Amino acid sequence: MKAHPRRRSPLVAVTSIKTKWSLVIVAAVAVTAATSQLGFALGWPVWIRPIVAGSLALIAVQFLARGMTSPLRAMNQQAQRIAEGDFGKRVHTESSDEIGQLAASLNDMAAQLAEVDRQQKEFIANASHELRTPVAAIQNQLENLVDRVTDPSPEVMERMLQQAEHLSGLVRQLLDLSRLEAATFMPHRELVASGVLLKQVAHEAQMLHPGAQVQLNLDGPLGLSADEKMLHQLFSNLVANALRFAPLGSPVVIEARGDGETLTIRVADEGSGIPPELRSRVFERFWQADGTGPTGGGGAGLGLAICKRIVELHHGTISVHSNHPAGTIIQVQLPAS
Repeated sequence: MKAHPRRRSPLVAVTSIKTKWSLVIVAAVAVTAATSQLGFALGWPVWIRPIVAGSLALIAVQFLARGMTSPLRAMNQQAQRIAEGDFGKRVHTESSDEIGQLAASLNDMAAQLAEVDRQQKEFIANASHELRTPVAAIQNQLENLVDRVTDPSPEVMERMLQQAEHLSGLVRQLLDLSRLEAATFMPHRELVASGVLLKQVAHEAQMLHPGAQVQLNLDGPLGLSADEKMLHQLFSNLVANALRFAPLGSPVVIEARGDGETLTIRVADEGSGIPPELRSRVFERFWQADGTGPTGGGGAGLGLAICKRIVELHHGTISVHSNHPAGTIIQVQLPAS
């Protein structure tokens, strides 16, 4: 079936819907008045003049108003499709007035909802996979113990404990990310000495990773108004991520510089680095910074997603840069107040 070409509205260039309707009314009045005068001059009967004038005015209104209400019908249909979960359709309009702006806003909303829906489905799929793996491992080992296939040796118990710890850590990160993404969640701000906090984070990292080299460089005023627990989680995640991907024995450098208005923290490692085309995905949930996709690199892929949300809640920015000659730098900038 051949599609009919879309008819262009004569008033498409007018950017105000009130002006459009004003022009339609003026045109209808002008056509009515001109027809009445013409009928009087030509000697038409009194009862014919209003009929002819009204018919011509109606034709003029239909011509000028053509295409003005079609975007409203299209938006109504799109809203019904969105309510049914279909986010793929868009409203096409050439109008630049308020109706056209509303159509553009509805299209933007549909695109955002489609992206949210995609992320939600991907999140559920990845979370299910990540949770299923340790649960299945623990279940298999327990079944072997119950069936007396294996003996309850310290090695078996240690493997089960490792799986349970991995599962517990994943659930904790999922809960943290869900809490941080809640619309009603707000940081509890207080004066934080970030230099002292970074020293504590570096000390904890060296205790958890014996033999790790964590270097700390501090410069300038480092106090800021922030949620101290959230900052501790932010810095700990960044350092733990750098240690995970840094070669054994290579240093991880933490730099913090403040100028009284902005605090800049850079965590640098000497790992294999992240290609520029993959850096935009580093902060996605369940995506690994080594570019291998979900579950690659030994972590759950939630640490940097949590970091990004913490930085956003403090009105800061977080970005990925190259560390020459090799490695990656994660840079965080936070307002001092």
